[in-house]
Amino acid sequence: MVDDRKLTAAEAAARLGVKRQTLYAYVSRGLLQRTMSLDGKTSLFDPADIDALRSRRHRSVPGEVGTVIASSITTVTDRGHTYRGTDAVSLVEADTSFEAVADLIWGHEGPWLLDPSDVGHLRATQAALPPDTPLLDRLRVAVATLSATDPLRHDLSPASVVATGRRMLLGMIAALPKQHLGPHDQLADQLWMALAPDPGSQEQRAALNAALVLLADHDLAASTFAVRVAASVRADPYSLVSTGLGAVGGLLHGAASGAVYRFLEMADSIGVEQAFGRQLADGHPIPGVGHKVYRKRDPREEALLALVEDGWGDDPLYDSIEHLRYLIVTRLEKPPNVDFALGALTWLAEMDADAGSSSASPERSAGSRTPSRRSTSHRCGSGSRPDRPANVHSFPRTDRAVWPLCAEPDGRPSPRQPSHRHGCLAVRPKRRGDLRAPVRRSRHRHRPPRVLPTPSRRPGRPRTRLG
Repeated sequence: MVDDRKLTAAEAAARLGVKRQTLYAYVSRGLLQRTMSLDGKTSLFDPADIDALRSRRHRSVPGEVGTVIASSITTVTDRGHTYRGTDAVSLVEADTSFEAVADLIWGHEGPWLLDPSDVGHLRATQAALPPDTPLLDRLRVAVATLSATDPLRHDLSPASVVATGRRMLLGMIAALPKQHLGPHDQLADQLWMALAPDPGSQEQRAALNAALVLLADHDLAASTFAVRVAASVRADPYSLVSTGLGAVGGLLHGAASGAVYRFLEMADSIGVEQAFGRQLADGHPIPGVGHKVYRKRDPREEALLALVEDGWGDDPLYDSIEHLRYLIVTRLEKPPNVDFALGALTWLAEMDADAGSSSASPERSAGSRTPSRRSTSHRCGSGSRPDRPANVHSFPRTDRAVWPLCAEPDGRPSPRQPSHRHGCLAVRPKRRGDLRAPVRRSRHRHRPPRVLPTPSRRPGRPRTRLG
């Protein structure tokens, strides 16, 4: 049974085995989140956060990046995620457009317009690409084109960053070749014309808009974290989106829905249960299953799949999706995630296999603008430092007491002995068999070792005594 009762500071400190001063130090460093009680004086802590911190303190994994960054934009819990306090699923149920959600995330409303000259530059660069260019690569080229034609791209004021974000979102979708003509009132309608082979129904286009809304931002996903690191060094917005697109193209991130798409194709050809059994027999996981945060259910998947059913419920292919979802829930005992619903949407709409990653790129670009505004407004002033994780060097074990780390310019090991002139390191074990701590031979790196005077006689020469 899950304990939903909040812990006081004394109870939390006792559970962690630390003093209250140490507990508040964890809060100041961002390792713990606290809430205030109704009296405004008592600090309350979530038991799940306390247990997670305790397990991380006692089970340190070498090379693990444990980063906690405070954010006032997106809150992610096992019950869902919110944008500035508004539940994302409720925005989908209210049929909110993606443009309105982007303005909510950015905290700034304004016109969504694209200059006609930008459209001409985008079409010229896209026409030079091969016809079989992947959609994600077309988006990367579109961002680079918009960056090259923007003389004010280094203006990092909040209003300028938001205007650049709108320009990029409109330009990325305008750069994609359209397969047909149809309604283009909303940004989701324009994206549908580029990805789907037919205009579709209003319910089907609403499902694509819901996918854009649900994936607009998701706290510190891999792409968002990469963008935050780039924003901390005052990179321009176009460079930030290019950084995020590189992470979105990963097989375990934005391209995960493509694996669901290909699995559904195999299931349609040989049968759902046969494809399910073959995938497990080959030792491959079922795509679109499980999530690190949503352990029991993914609210995004449920909301998006409900709209997919509204748009394609009468299609016989939808029965295969329901059958596959039943097998996932009953056999694997893991919930399907939002990539499962996104892959089902792109498959039923007869889009390309990589349409899921392409449709995930514009909405994640909306979330990428938020760390840009936050970093440029609050972190990149005078005296601020960029986000840089600590690096722990691991050295191989050796039986020698002294270990030279010099190398020649071509990278080959050097036979030179460690010297202060070259700044080499030497390993001096603290105890027998322990070579984990590399130390310098001397505190004075650039001071040469003192050479003791030697006798003037030559070595090996016998002495003569007079007598």
